[in-house]
Amino acid sequence: MMFTQEPDTLPPFEPENSVQDRRADADTRLVTTLLVGRLVTARGDVVCRVRNISANGARIECAMPMSRGDRVQLELRGAELLEAEVAWAQGGATGLHFHSPVPSELILKPTPKQRGWHNRLPRLETECAVLVTCNGRRLAATLRDINQRGMRIDGLSMTLIDGTLSVHVPELGTVNAGLRWQRDGAAGLQFVTPIRFETLSAWLVDPARRFGRRS
Repeated sequence: MMFTQEPDTLPPFEPENSVQDRRADADTRLVTTLLVGRLVTARGDVVCRVRNISANGARIECAMPMSRGDRVQLELRGAELLEAEVAWAQGGATGLHFHSPVPSELILKPTPKQRGWHNRLPRLETECAVLVTCNGRRLAATLRDINQRGMRIDGLSMTLIDGTLSVHVPELGTVNAGLRWQRDGAAGLQFVTPIRFETLSAWLVDPARRFGRRS
């Protein structure tokens, strides 16, 4: 059974038409965006969607329930973790207050010279058994990390052949992917169609599925 994936109209990781305005009660620019980040909490980490962000805080959406006062860390673009505290939480939406001011321009529009910043989705570690189908052969492997656009697997018993292959992930479904790289029994795969944010987020918050091991 195939899991639902994002349509081809998936918003780009860095929207070109970010909306910017100014709050009347503070001369702080608020940038509306669709960035995907990684939220680190005392109960583990999960993907989150950043709806807007300023120098002092951000409004995010994630599948993990949050409470006011929770201390968390936010990762964007693979940079250093931003220390924050939950200012409010309602449903799946959460307001974060950064411990130290963060220049929004640095987060949303880094220049190539700014080290440590990458135009990529965060990768979340996993450890669960998957089944790879390549050229009609089925191979057991272990999923090591994943995001909406790809995954890293290892434990392969043979070299994969270039071209489209499929990977079945328990409780998540089957995804078609292309081979990006492989070495020493490990491989990096890029999904033909990105996984929906909601689908991946719901799977990641369940430790039994995310860190399941082969018996």
